[in-house]
Amino acid sequence: IRYLKEIPGVSHVTINDLLPEATTQALENCKRNNVDESRVTINTGDAIMYMYNHREHEEQYDVIDLDPYGSASPFIDSAVQAVADGGLLCVTCTDMPVLSGNYPETCFAKYGTVSIKAGYHAEHALRTLLQTIDTAANKYARYIVPYVSLAIDFYCRVFVRVFKSPAEVKKSCTKRAMVLQSTQCPTYYLQ
Repeated sequence: IRYLKEIPGVSHVTINDLLPEATTQALENCKRNNVDESRVTINTGDAIMYMYNHREHEEQYDVIDLDPYGSASPFIDSAVQAVADGGLLCVTCTDMPVLSGNYPETCFAKYGTVSIKAGYHAEHALRTLLQTIDTAANKYARYIVPYVSLAIDFYCRVFVRVFKSPAEVKKSCTKRAMVLQSTQCPTYYLQ
């Protein structure tokens, strides 16, 4: 609703939630805020399947904003396919303890990396999330360009543009590093 009311040029918004109570509330919020209902699609269902059904060029979204409860990792593969070439992907993860080294095995299962407890845990969490998004995009000849990355309290939020270019995807491996962290001191090494 805020996108429609506050950002010039937004013509249509899709709101999705798995819970019928949430989408009923979204419709009520549209009415309370005098939003033209013809500019809103409200869907009750699985967001992953909804995005998979919008992979075709003419069905893709200019902006996708993922803001689930907990990790966004289950939604990333479908989102990088459903966003248009050059589109904006906004991703929020509220599982900062996983991304910050408290649960390294869970981090590996969700994000494909092992998180570590270190003084730079917020940066490490952001880089882990960006790597996860880029890896998912690479499978479809796409790559990301980060615009804004935030680590605040218990969550991370990143804003990335997603582009299609097989040539740029080949360079993705040059943008990644292995962090080797000493267990006895704060010294680390990037390989």
